[in-house]
This record gives sequence, structure tokens and C-alpha cells, in this order.
Amino acid sequence: MQPDISCIQVIRLFQKGIEMYIGKMKAKDILRLCEIDKFEEEELSGYQREVYKERTSELVEYLDECPIAVMPGLFVSLREAQFISKDGDVGMLEIPNKKGSLWIIDGQHRIGGFGRVKDEFVFERKPTISLDLYSSLMDYELPIVFINSGKVAQRITSIQTRKKLDIKPEDLERAMFFIVNKTQKGINPSLKDALLYRIKMGGIEGIPILKKESWRIHAAFIGITLNRDIESPLKDLINISGKREQKKPIQLNSFVSSLERLFRDKNFSDLSGEDRLRFVTAYWAVLSKMLPEAFDSKTSRGYMVLKALGLYSLHWLAYDILMKCMESGLDYDDEATLEKMLSLLKLFDWTTKASPLSLLGGMKGVKEAHRLLLEALNFDTEERSSFPSVNRPQSRQLQQFLSNPTSE
Repeated sequence: MQPDISCIQVIRLFQKGIEMYIGKMKAKDILRLCEIDKFEEEELSGYQREVYKERTSELVEYLDECPIAVMPGLFVSLREAQFISKDGDVGMLEIPNKKGSLWIIDGQHRIGGFGRVKDEFVFERKPTISLDLYSSLMDYELPIVFINSGKVAQRITSIQTRKKLDIKPEDLERAMFFIVNKTQKGINPSLKDALLYRIKMGGIEGIPILKKESWRIHAAFIGITLNRDIESPLKDLINISGKREQKKPIQLNSFVSSLERLFRDKNFSDLSGEDRLRFVTAYWAVLSKMLPEAFDSKTSRGYMVLKALGLYSLHWLAYDILMKCMESGLDYDDEATLEKMLSLLKLFDWTTKASPLSLLGGMKGVKEAHRLLLEALNFDTEERSSFPSVNRPQSRQLQQFLSNPTSE
């Protein structure tokens, strides 16, 4: 029988009023108590990226063969814990002796390597790991930084009483995970955008990147909404988390980044969130009706529309369409209006085998693809480095074109 409480000797420290602890634990005890809050795309819950087998395999090999197999510490969250002081900041950390007492914020692949060792030794009929190696690895001591996220969440909630936000431990963990991992290559760019949006929605403030790249949060809202809305032309076509096995043609990060040209324009950024969403939704709805094969899961790979270059060039074109609508006083979220403006794109070759876009790449390729689309629509293809609005004569011609249903 295990006791109800696990006691860990730690040193307490404070960072800007936040109580934290430094201690050590054996790998077998961490595995017994830890959980990983994996990011779930549908509910936008959790925060951890997927564990890659090749990375944990490399770790097992390193632990087995390297004579100086040292490893950095883990950063873990405690949702329930009590610190008992023995001598000032030296004391015992008491946590429930059950699965889920520790939540891994940073170090999931490290502890995942030990997990693979345990699973192979315990569950494989003929494990390749010897008893001596298994025992030594299960007794391997890892340094740990603990944070009592339950206690900190209560503190933040009490400070922000005016905003009536209920900060939960997992909201805090998500923000800390993002801060620790945002500059690392290991976290998928699409997951970064999804977490950035989710952190903002959770009410955690004071993170510089939330202000610096606030437009990405609004762009992520559009992408996530279009992926989830049952009536959306992009329903289930956007890979929100960036997981490898998902067969979705659009990466959330590409979708968000390709909208930058629109969000950098004051006319678009000054619109309400709902108005921006309506325009982008109507724009893609028209494209999906004009080019249905490009949106069909069985045939979409044969077209450039949903590939990164197609996505960028079409979102750059969306800027031109929006400016023309605003200049002409037209409803930018009216599908009939947009369909008239985009109708010539049906004549453009979008197939991956023959499209003029298929040989292009990089941002120079996006620029050229954008020029080709403007040319296909008989739009002015002059360089718009400062994003000027269209002139009045063009606007009058556009209104006449749109008002005449038989014009070609």
C-alpha cells in the first residue's frame, strides 16, 4: 500500500511573488505521478505537443550508451500541494500520491524516454533492456522545478477581480508552456498560433508577444472558426495543431501568416472581428463554389488552391478585392458581389501539373503568383508597396461590371 502523500525535500524560492520549489525525484516516481496535458484540437484544450517516437528513441540510446548521460531538469506544475517549512526556505513538499499530481510543462520528451524504457521492460515479452539497465534508469534522479499552479491561478484571479476572470491551473500551465517553448524549434508553428489564441481567450495577460503579435491572435480566430464551423468552406481543412498524421491541406500557421497583408491594412484591421470573419468566409465560399475539385478531399492535392503558395497569393488577392469593394461602396461580404469579381479565376489553370503557380516558391514566388492572379482578373498589376486604394475611374468601371449580369 502506498501512502496518500508523497513528500519531496525542496528549496523554496520566489519570483515576482510567485512561489516555486527546486528538488529532485527518481524517474520511476515521476512516471508514477505525472500526466501530460495534450493539446486537443476540437476543444482547444491542453497545450502539450505530440510526442515523437524518434526523439524518445534517441534519448533511450543516449541514456544506455553515453558514459556521461546527464540530463537537464524538468519544469512541472502542481495543482494541489503544500509546502512544510523545516528551516526557512528548506522544507518538504507534500503532494497527493496519485497519477496527475505532476503535470509536465517542459521536459515531456525527456520523461517520455524513461517511459519507453518502462513500457518495453514491463510489457514486451522479450525486452531488449536488461534488468540492470532498467533498474539504473528507473533510479535515475532528475532535477525538478515545481510551480504550484493552483495557488498561482487563485492569486491572479484575485488580482483581476474587476475583469471577472476565473483563471484555472491549466490556463497558467498553457501560458508557461508557451513562454518556455515559443523560441524552440520543437514546437510546431501551428500549435504556437493555436496556443497564442487560447492563452488570450484564457485571460492570461502581461506576455509581451500577446501585444507584439496581437494580429496573429485575430487571424488565428478566423482560421480556427473556419475549420470548426459546419457551414464553412474550409471545414476540417485546416491543421490546427500541426500534427503530422492529420491529412489536412492547410497549416494554421500558413493560414495566419498569409493574412498579414490584410491585417497590416488599417481598413481591414479597423473592422470588427465578426466583419473580418464574414469577409474571409464569403471570399473562400465563393472560391469553393467556383473550384469545387480543389476543396474535395479526394482531389484537392491535384490543385494549387489550398497549398501554401496558393493560400498566400489568394489572401494577397483578397486584400485587392476588399480595397476595390470599399472604394466602390460595395458589400465586401456579399457572395454574389465577390463571385462577380472573381469569376475569371475559373479560367485560370490551378492544376499542380500545368498551373503557372506550380513552379514558383518562396515569397518571391508568392509575389509573382499574386501578379498572375491580378492579371487573370484584368486588375492593375502595378506594384502596390504602400497599399494605395484603387482610383475612382477603376471603381466606376468595377461598379458597371458588377451591375451588368451578362458582361464578360
